[in-house]
Amino acid sequence: MTKKVHLVIKGEQSGFGEKDTSEIVTTADYYLKGGKHYLFYSEYTEERQIWKNRLTIDHDHVELKKTGPGNSQLLFREGQSEKCFYQSPVGPMELVSDTKKIQFHCEKDSLKLTLIYSLYMNGMLMSDYHLTVKANSIIGE
Repeated sequence: MTKKVHLVIKGEQSGFGEKDTSEIVTTADYYLKGGKHYLFYSEYTEERQIWKNRLTIDHDHVELKKTGPGNSQLLFREGQSEKCFYQSPVGPMELVSDTKKIQFHCEKDSLKLTLIYSLYMNGMLMSDYHLTVKANSIIGE
């Protein structure tokens, strides 16, 4: 069964002595199937292009698939490095995610995911990330 949730995604990106924070507040469709948690939501670029996102949370990994102006797939496994593909404004990039921490907590009407990871391109560190995803059931849904 799909349910509507209030979704807040907060990110902190650091690298090269600078920090950048971002926040997405939106609604998402949530469902649980085969032990996996799925969140489907949309976001807009500064150019008003739409990205459709699917966040999949499994017992040992997290995957973020983005479709829109291009396709991206980011994979996270705690303590491991994974090949990722990311569509940037300048074109597609092949990256490697190095996930330091995945922490997931789910209750009846809420979930919280924390990801701490780094992204590398051609063996060089691009940025470190701290991402928090919170979803709460919308009352009346």
